[in-house]
Amino acid sequence: MLKILRGNCYRDKASGVLRLSCLIAFILANTVCFAQKYTFTHYDIQDGLIQSQVNDLTLDQQHRLWIATLGGACRFDGKEFISFSRQNGMPTNFVNVVLSARNNDVWFGTQSGLVRMTGRKMTVIKLPGNQENKRVRNIVQDGNGKVWAIIGGRLFSIAGDKAQQHWVQDTIRRLLTTIAVDKTGRLYASVYRKGLFLLDGGKWTNITDYPADDKSFVVSKIVFDRAIEHKIYLQTYTTLFTVEDGELMPFESKAISSIKSYLLCLTQDVNNNFWIGTSSGVYFLENHQLIHFTAQNGLSDNAVSDIYNDADNNLWFATQGNGLYKYEGDWFITFDRSQGMPFNEVVMGIVKDKKGGVLLGIDGGGLMRYDGKKLYPVELPGKEPALMRIQALYCDSNGTLWIGTHEGLWTYDNKTVKEIKEVSNYAINGIAEDSSGVIWVTTAGGCFYYQKGQLFHVANYYRFSSAIATLGRDSVMVGTNDGIALIVNKEVVKGFAVNEVKTSAVFCILKYRNYLVFGTDDRGIFAWDRTTGRVKNYGVKDGLNSNTIYSLVADENGVIWAGTGRGVNKLSFDRKKNLFALTGNGSPKSLILESNQNASLYTDHKVWIGTTKGAIIYDVNSKQERVAPPHVIIQSARMVPKEGAANGWLNSVLLKDGAILSHGQNHLAIWFRGVDLRDPNGISYRYKLKGLDTNYSTPITNDVVDYPSLPAGKYTFQVIAVSSGGIRSANTASFSFTITPAFYQTVWFRVAGIAFFILIGFIIQNYRHRVKVNRQRMIEATKREESLKIRQQTAEDFHDELGNKLTRITVLSEILDTKMDVTQADQKKLLEQIKQNASSLYNGTKDILWALDPQSDNLYEILNHIKDFGSELFLDTPVQFEFTGIEESLNEVKLPMEYSRNIPMIFKELLNNILKHAHATRVILNLDDVQKDEMRLTLKDNGCGFSMNGSPKGQGINNIITRTRRIGGEINISSEKGHGTLVDLKIRINNAITH
Repeated sequence: MLKILRGNCYRDKASGVLRLSCLIAFILANTVCFAQKYTFTHYDIQDGLIQSQVNDLTLDQQHRLWIATLGGACRFDGKEFISFSRQNGMPTNFVNVVLSARNNDVWFGTQSGLVRMTGRKMTVIKLPGNQENKRVRNIVQDGNGKVWAIIGGRLFSIAGDKAQQHWVQDTIRRLLTTIAVDKTGRLYASVYRKGLFLLDGGKWTNITDYPADDKSFVVSKIVFDRAIEHKIYLQTYTTLFTVEDGELMPFESKAISSIKSYLLCLTQDVNNNFWIGTSSGVYFLENHQLIHFTAQNGLSDNAVSDIYNDADNNLWFATQGNGLYKYEGDWFITFDRSQGMPFNEVVMGIVKDKKGGVLLGIDGGGLMRYDGKKLYPVELPGKEPALMRIQALYCDSNGTLWIGTHEGLWTYDNKTVKEIKEVSNYAINGIAEDSSGVIWVTTAGGCFYYQKGQLFHVANYYRFSSAIATLGRDSVMVGTNDGIALIVNKEVVKGFAVNEVKTSAVFCILKYRNYLVFGTDDRGIFAWDRTTGRVKNYGVKDGLNSNTIYSLVADENGVIWAGTGRGVNKLSFDRKKNLFALTGNGSPKSLILESNQNASLYTDHKVWIGTTKGAIIYDVNSKQERVAPPHVIIQSARMVPKEGAANGWLNSVLLKDGAILSHGQNHLAIWFRGVDLRDPNGISYRYKLKGLDTNYSTPITNDVVDYPSLPAGKYTFQVIAVSSGGIRSANTASFSFTITPAFYQTVWFRVAGIAFFILIGFIIQNYRHRVKVNRQRMIEATKREESLKIRQQTAEDFHDELGNKLTRITVLSEILDTKMDVTQADQKKLLEQIKQNASSLYNGTKDILWALDPQSDNLYEILNHIKDFGSELFLDTPVQFEFTGIEESLNEVKLPMEYSRNIPMIFKELLNNILKHAHATRVILNLDDVQKDEMRLTLKDNGCGFSMNGSPKGQGINNIITRTRRIGGEINISSEKGHGTLVDLKIRINNAITH
């Protein structure tokens, strides 16, 4: 809380905080003793507990606490209570006991029977028809997973939804008072007025007998020693016993006999000490001595029906009418009204005096002193009324106490009180001493310094000033309502500022190593590195309880303790990173208190923090037990449909793990909870979404993550919890889901799309190719047509010009021959040669002209040309010539001009050879076959033949072979003397045929 000022003073509108209910010193053997201080955190119906009469406690696999009450059952995760009652399917709200089974089923023992809850489904276990008393007293689970219960004083095991009754040794039909399971999972049963029995391997064994004549010997609790194997404790309503090697012996009879209340429950803690719940509070048994915890020292006067030591070694106390308590240990205590403070507990100043005691200045309560044993008021001489409203305290190097109040400043030297009259109209906010012994005072009207018996005002400085820290011999730093001011040699340094804090009111300043640490009114803590000039801000986002910081103090371990508007935080310094880190708030639920400005002190390994509800004292060297890390669970995952987005989460759909969603169902939020019953407010989280993230996030304190627009894919959300001490959860909670892609995002659609575009590309390419081919064909056709025209024109021109000239030569030769004299024999002979050569030339040119003629470019014309040549050649000779196989349909077999030229020349050569050399009388040329890719011609004569081995090839045969190769054909000549000659010609026409 900020100092409340008078006159020119600055008034803070500080909000109220929770009232501290259970921070006290405890009583040992009815005598006041401050050697041990214990603290409890209290939970009741105002915190969400379903009903204040608590009967039984247990922990589930997720480290959540289950609570059985007379108004139903609760599940508590450290922050939130979830209730289960008749509205959820229970037969009654009177729940006596609760058990969390290893398969996560929860069992409730009620006044009206046994209930099993699987998920959220309640199942009432069926009892035998003769079982009228349905009150369930105990529920346990053995090492084999079987659930046992005492119902109406009888023992039952559960199979499915039915209960089966068992008798101990099949003969002992007395009532059972309690059952328990040891570390190995074996079942123990206490039989009234009979003894303690063990079920092992399906057989009951007697462990010890009870006093048969003692009807009051009712064992209500069986406890197995944590350290000594086979040692058992039995609790009755009046005393405790041990069982070792079958011998029943009283336990701590002297101490237990001093307890005048009924004994209701018994628990051994991690240090092997005993906690005994009674009909009037709790007794703590250690070293043969008892401490009684009641309402006077922070617990309750009511009956304590169960004490439960959970997996994290938290001790829980179930009371009848005062709800639930948790033991917080002895690492901090509180001085408040229960310790002798006045009614007004607002501690505004804390200092250590010259004699080693701690002085507390209280606004409205004056001055109090703690001497290490007790707290008592300090009576100041003169009894000045203003000294009852203390705002600040300081003890200087001479041992003089400086007291700042709402109405001025006083000094006290253990004898007299002296007023510093120059500031009698000011409320004093802060007091400090520099290394030269000068006292500095901050007020709402500026800053003063006291030197050589006189008080001086810092010249030209009238700003509101709250905090002050001395930096050197003549330098002080002052916190103001708009940043800080630096005073050197008693003068304000003009223009000096730390820009990051200019807009904040600075309530406190701490000099820490090479840092100055500032606590502000609404922006948390600023750490200014004076070496580098770097400023780092820490706020609620980093784990602070509040952004309002009233006090700062450092302990011997280098930890900074910050008193905030909502309790205390600790900051440790990481030298490697050169940064501060919050290591937890050091406060349970009930210590969310408002601190007071500059009311802090570190001395004798203790940190003192003044609050609006007294003073909290922390033992900085006390180690809190930490045996188990936090546990993290997924609470729920929800999907918001697009049509329901306008209504937020009202139309959201709860999802199951492994959910498969459509591409439009991609707005998800996932809730999770880290369970740490020791420090539930110190939990932070790190998460990642596998399929989207590769690394875990930076720590956050929120327990929900919203993903508004996830792309299609397979995802697994993973989250870990981190305790205030930096310990990560042993487990990783996960939730998996799949968002299916839209049809246009699927693989098959993409493949089909690629194939479609490939097909389109192929079609376009094919079309372009066809266009190109057609264009090429058109060009070739045009060229061919032009070539044919040229051939036709050439043939015609050649025929007209050369033919006419040769004909004219022949005619002129004949005319000349008629005119020549017979005596001119030589001239006539020469003229005859001219005529014959002209005739031969004309006949030769006819073949060339025929080949040039485009009409000759088909097989029918070629073959007829050969036939005509043969017929003409063998005319007027004894040789009979035949050509068979020519059909008019061969007109369709088109051949290039190369064929038209070479095929006739091959057969002219062959026929001429026959005429000249064969002496044949019969020559047959036959077209044997015309197929798609070839044709075959055979030429056979009955001439004299020749020897294939001895006859050399002439020039004519070589020409024939050359021409055959030129048109891609094959020729085979076979002959034998006296048996004629056979020529077989095959010509490939597949590249030449055009239909």
